[in-house]
Amino acid sequence: MPHARLGVKPPDGGWGWVVVAGAFFVHAGLLATALSFGVFYAEFREVFQESAGITSFISSILVGTMLMCSPFAGALSNLTSCRTAIIAGGVISAIGLVVSYFAQTMIHLFFSVGILTGFGLSLTYTPSLAMIGRYFDRRHGTANGIAVCGTGVGQFALPPLFQFLIDEFGWRGALLIVGGLMLNGCVCGALMKPIYLTEDGTKVDSEAQSSEDQELPMVHVPFHQKACESFDVSLLKHRPFLVFSVSLFGMVLGVSVLFVHLVAHAQNLGVEKTSAVFLLSIIGVSEIFSRPLNGWLSDRGKIDKVYYYMIGVTGMAVANLAIPFASNYTGLVVCMVLYGFFSGMANPVLAVLVCRYSGASRISSGLGWAFVFQGVAFLLGPPVAGWLYDATGNYDMSFFSAAIFMFVSVLVLL
Repeated sequence: MPHARLGVKPPDGGWGWVVVAGAFFVHAGLLATALSFGVFYAEFREVFQESAGITSFISSILVGTMLMCSPFAGALSNLTSCRTAIIAGGVISAIGLVVSYFAQTMIHLFFSVGILTGFGLSLTYTPSLAMIGRYFDRRHGTANGIAVCGTGVGQFALPPLFQFLIDEFGWRGALLIVGGLMLNGCVCGALMKPIYLTEDGTKVDSEAQSSEDQELPMVHVPFHQKACESFDVSLLKHRPFLVFSVSLFGMVLGVSVLFVHLVAHAQNLGVEKTSAVFLLSIIGVSEIFSRPLNGWLSDRGKIDKVYYYMIGVTGMAVANLAIPFASNYTGLVVCMVLYGFFSGMANPVLAVLVCRYSGASRISSGLGWAFVFQGVAFLLGPPVAGWLYDATGNYDMSFFSAAIFMFVSVLVLL
């Protein structure tokens, strides 16, 4: 007779706060690296003499792979543990950046930075958010807000750091040092203590009871059936989950344009390189305060969390729409402060809403599939914006298009 495991409800505290700390540093050190990689954009374009559209593929493949490989991260977490997945992701991310040191062509960077490092980051990102969903229920928004606030801290600190490293050691030396930073993901993963929930036991217990009551012959399970169970493809048939994922697709189409092309746009306006890079840091500073505050407010229950998301995305769209009209650095700073504030409304509730539509026991798979939609968007957004720049000679149409994508993503939920 199999040993029965007693499941528990999410404790809403205890070791969960250590898990939140680990997820915070995953966001600050690893996810923020992907979002701050636009600092290398101008350097790569100058060194390899490629068009804006081609060069932007490096960042878009990086973040796109990180998000699109999330189902694999969810499946690995289900088969082993979130701790194992995150530690493996830290090592793979570091290897990808170290290999990039030897790049002689843009194609090399597509594979080493984009695919290899992106895959490693996916193994750290999804499981870290999934663990918060397993440790928290009533305080899920607050805990998630604290964790994702790490992205703001990273966005504040990393762009100037990356620019300093490029100036001091060149882009190759900078990639080596950033690769060392990726190894901190192994420490974060070690903090992710597995927890067995009551929801996890429902299906297992029923299957164990059936096997005791009946003498069944060994049946071969087809590979495709095993794959469907591991990746939980049935979530894609769940209409509320699918609609929310489509909304995420439109939102990230807009977000991707800003993170990849903002620095280049500011430099085109005559802004000095270091000041242009600092615009990404301003978003981070605004999010440091906005994300935990709005995560806490969302748990108060006054406004449904889906409305928090919709208000946040609408505000981000308005800020994107205003960027082409900001003709000087002060105007761009105002846009970035507003963007960071509204981003801090939408982002803390993303994983909470995924948990609502998928359930805590399936949150790893739910986040994985939701991030696939985001990954496809990030893969498409920057190159399209780059091609619009190549066609028009400026980024105005790129930012207008980004705003339209975001407005449509809100309309999908009405």
